[in-house]
Amino acid sequence: MKEEIIKYLAQLKEILKNYQRSKPKREFDQFYATEETLIKRALLIKKFYKKVNGEILFLGDDDLTSIATSLILNSPPIAVVDIDKEILDLIDKISKDYNFNIQTIQYDLRNPLPKDKFYNFNLIFFDPPYTPLGIFVWLNRALEASMGKGRNKKRKSPDFLKNKYYFLCYSYGERSLERGLEIQRIITQLGLIIETKLKNFNKYYNARPSDLYILKPTPKIDLRKIDMKRKAFYTFERG
Repeated sequence: MKEEIIKYLAQLKEILKNYQRSKPKREFDQFYATEETLIKRALLIKKFYKKVNGEILFLGDDDLTSIATSLILNSPPIAVVDIDKEILDLIDKISKDYNFNIQTIQYDLRNPLPKDKFYNFNLIFFDPPYTPLGIFVWLNRALEASMGKGRNKKRKSPDFLKNKYYFLCYSYGERSLERGLEIQRIITQLGLIIETKLKNFNKYYNARPSDLYILKPTPKIDLRKIDMKRKAFYTFERG
């Protein structure tokens, strides 16, 4: 594994050195992960991608994990949704120059995802704002983007759910365990289970490390609530 990380890390740095990145935008809670972290993420995604195939979804990607994933998985289909057009333009440029298969969509993830485009992804990665509301919203977007259409009985079946994986980055310190408990409560209330938690997996520039959670859905997911929120897309419709 270490040799693999070293090999891909050199290749990723060679790619990124040709592009100018903007400074992280605090208004979007951006902190860039280290290049080694991007490689570790992509190698982990590769491990699970073998089980599910299909298109990979990134709910935000200021770190450019989609680029590392394209490099290591040999250009699988990837969709990146982000509010930051500057980030998306950079991903588009790299993707074009290196013939990666990445589609970018500018979108504010505080709003429900369009149900005609996002409904049956199997593998979703996100490093959201580290607030309870941010975690709650991003988890809801992951569910919207993965739980399919049609009869709820089929959508809650073990055969359907077993292929769904959500990768969540989140951090809390030993002196703020109540924050970790609150996030754990949100995960459980949404009908998700923590399959794996990798402590301090993500390293960042100018920020503390974060853990990586691998989550899976259970039949306890409230599909009706998710579907209703997507129907009430505009503020005035929600009451």
